[in-house]
Amino acid sequence: REREFDNLKQGNLKVAEYARHFSSLLAYVPHVVGQERTKRNKFIKGLRPELFQLVLAGAPLTYAEAVNRADDIEESLLDAPTQVPMAIGRGYLHAPEGRHSSQYPQTSQQSNR
Repeated sequence: REREFDNLKQGNLKVAEYARHFSSLLAYVPHVVGQERTKRNKFIKGLRPELFQLVLAGAPLTYAEAVNRADDIEESLLDAPTQVPMAIGRGYLHAPEGRHSSQYPQTSQQSNR
């Protein structure tokens, strides 16, 4: 079981499932249980690459903080694809003639003076 802990990766698991599995294996590595920094680092290193970078950038101080950040980030990443098509449909892919699709649509700005 210690080897299973050493090789543990998130893979296709949701963050909550990965965290539960991680916590259950802590019983087999007592030298890690009391080492908050080691526990946090091991958890973060086992995350999928896209989560690893984002959680690490948030500099969590504890294992619990790392789990919470990873869970929040995963949730926001899962919600993101539903927001992207709306922006694409506003003219980025269907640009009017004479305007390159890489240009941002111009908006009128009104002054509130």
